[in-house]
Amino acid sequence: MNPVTVQSRPNVLSERELAAWLADNDMPGRRSMTAIVKLRRDRASNRPAARPVVESMDERLTRHLVSQARAEIRRRGGEVAVFGKNGRVTGSMGLADRDPDQRIILVRATGWRYYSTRAPQRYVELAYLHGNDDAGPWAVRVPGTMTTVREALAWLTPNEVVKAMDKGLRVRRQGDVYAIETSDKRDGDGTWDLPEGHTWRASTRYLVHTPADGRKHRPLRLNYPVRFVVQRAYEMGRSGARVNGD
Repeated sequence: MNPVTVQSRPNVLSERELAAWLADNDMPGRRSMTAIVKLRRDRASNRPAARPVVESMDERLTRHLVSQARAEIRRRGGEVAVFGKNGRVTGSMGLADRDPDQRIILVRATGWRYYSTRAPQRYVELAYLHGNDDAGPWAVRVPGTMTTVREALAWLTPNEVVKAMDKGLRVRRQGDVYAIETSDKRDGDGTWDLPEGHTWRASTRYLVHTPADGRKHRPLRLNYPVRFVVQRAYEMGRSGARVNGD
C-alpha cells in the first residue's frame, strides 16, 4: 500500500481555506465552509467570557496621578519615556513616591536609550517632581537617581534657603522664587536674578507674577526686608544644564 502524504495544516485558516484543505487531503469528517462557520460560532459561544480587569482604588489613583504628570512634563518639553532603537519604548513612566500632605509626587522612567550605531545605547534614568499650587500644575526635572519626594525636594531647595530656615528666618516662596528675611541693608538683593514674569515692586512690597502663558501665582506681600533666591532644576529634555525651577 502506498503511503498517503498529508500536507501539514497551517495554524490559521479562514473557513473557506480550511474547507479546501480538508477536501484536498481527503480528511475524515470534512465539512463545508458553512458547517465550519457554524462549528466555530458554537465553540466561541461556549467559551467562558473573559473577566474584566478591575482596578483597585489605589491603582486608579496612581494611573490618574501619573497621567497628569506625563501631560505637564510633555507640555514643558520633557521626556515621558525612554526610547530604544526604532522608537521602541524601553522604559515607561511610573509612580516612584507620593507625599499626599504636600500633594507632590515623584515619577520615574528607566531604560536603555538608543543614540546611534557608533554609541548604540546607554542606560538612562529620568525623574520628575510634579504637583499643583495656586498657579496650577507644575513639574521639574531632578536627578534620575532620586527615588523619594523628600530627597528630590532637598536637592531642589537652594542651600541659602536651608541655612535661612535653620536660623529661624522667615522664608516665603512664589513658584521658583524664594523671599528670605534679611537686613535693611540687603533689602531687595537678588531682584536682578528674578526669572521672567516675576517682578519685585518695592514701593508696595509686593512680589508679583505675570507669566506669558497666563498662569499666575498670587501676589506675595512682604512687609519686611527680603532678598531673593531662585530655585534651580535640570533643564527639560536631554540637557544636563541647570535652569530655573517652578
